[in-house]
Amino acid sequence: MPRYRFLDGMGDVVAEEEFADHATAMTWLREEDELDEPVQRVEYLGPEGDWRWAGAFEG
Repeated sequence: MPRYRFLDGMGDVVAEEEFADHATAMTWLREEDELDEPVQRVEYLGPEGDWRWAGAFEG
């Protein structure tokens, strides 16, 4: 299962979770209201162990 991390405007990790797919990760983010900082960027852990850009987020 892919691991996603959600970053704020400064690039600090706000949350990190595992999701079955990208759509599920984005749905979770839209519905999550307990985060301390607003998320601006989403990354996922690639097969080589490196974090890869999964998209910008405006919520």
